[in-house]
Amino acid sequence: MDEPDPQTAAFEAEGLLDGLDAAEREARLDLLRQLAEAGVSIEAMKRAVAEDRLAMVPIELVFTRECKYTLPQAMEQSGLSEGFVRRDLLALGLPYPADDELLYTDEDLESFKAVRQVLDTGLPEERMLELARIAGRSAAQSAEAILLTFVRQFLHAGDTERDVGLRLANLAQALMPSLGPLLETPTRLHMRQVVRREVIGRTERMEGVLPGSREVGVSFADLVSFTSLSESRSVEAIGEVTERLELRASEAAEPPVRLIKLIGDAAMLVSSDVPALVHATATLVREVGDDDVLPAMRAGIAAGPALNRGGDWYGSSVNLASRVTGAADPGAVVATRKVVDVAGSGHEWTSLPPRQLKGIGRAVEIFQLAGLH
Repeated sequence: MDEPDPQTAAFEAEGLLDGLDAAEREARLDLLRQLAEAGVSIEAMKRAVAEDRLAMVPIELVFTRECKYTLPQAMEQSGLSEGFVRRDLLALGLPYPADDELLYTDEDLESFKAVRQVLDTGLPEERMLELARIAGRSAAQSAEAILLTFVRQFLHAGDTERDVGLRLANLAQALMPSLGPLLETPTRLHMRQVVRREVIGRTERMEGVLPGSREVGVSFADLVSFTSLSESRSVEAIGEVTERLELRASEAAEPPVRLIKLIGDAAMLVSSDVPALVHATATLVREVGDDDVLPAMRAGIAAGPALNRGGDWYGSSVNLASRVTGAADPGAVVATRKVVDVAGSGHEWTSLPPRQLKGIGRAVEIFQLAGLH
């Protein structure tokens, strides 16, 4: 029997080829050789094997190939303080790296410098960190969604680590030039919509600030009996339910209505245009009712002053909308008196008995939207 070459012998000595059948061994050996040629150390390979992520190392190389700066170098060249950067990374949902880790590219360094320039204009650090929290949540969701979408599409039964690793690396390499427009264009278009939607009145112009709160309509729509449903279905089936709920809610929330967030089995919609919010909420409840995968939905709408902070909304009208939702029957949309008054003649309502709702100090007049069934 031929003696293995020195490189193969080194891989064997480190246990990198243990427990593999002939085909898996050949594929892993080929992958290990390519990784070694790319400069990946034996220790890094061992960690990847131990963590069962060897197939992901090639795609990691795609995203780290141009990295040439450590965090201390990036801070020094940008002028950002360590204290701010620690808080910024925490707000972005990112770990604080080791001082000697080459983690940043020339483009990343420009981003550090851009943050410094924004702070130099007088924007308080706390406001910058609020933006970082929003950007971090959005970026994390986008990154996971993009990766999982392509993994699901290009992962085939019977793939070896080498097959998966090299295929994903090639895909990432081809995808990289498109990532900027893919993520930046929706952000730019959303900002344009916000600019068109917002109004800065005379008071705000004279005083130089926007008011702390504004009049908006808020609706919550939740799936009926979701708890019992989750106990009787598989994780995959529940995942399909939540994905379809997000799709239906996103489709219903056309500007000027915005989908603010999904909270488990519920969607929160907000708009300064109450009639449009009523229409979007009714559409969502109706579309979910016609979806064979989703259980029935109910919704509640309230209107009044609310405060926007970090992309979310707070205030008594938000709490009232949440409470009112619990008074709705499956397939129904209910609302407060103020919503009915503001919604205008385009909607018909049926008066329901006033309800004493949890956390609300008075009985609340409730109306049910007609024509949903």
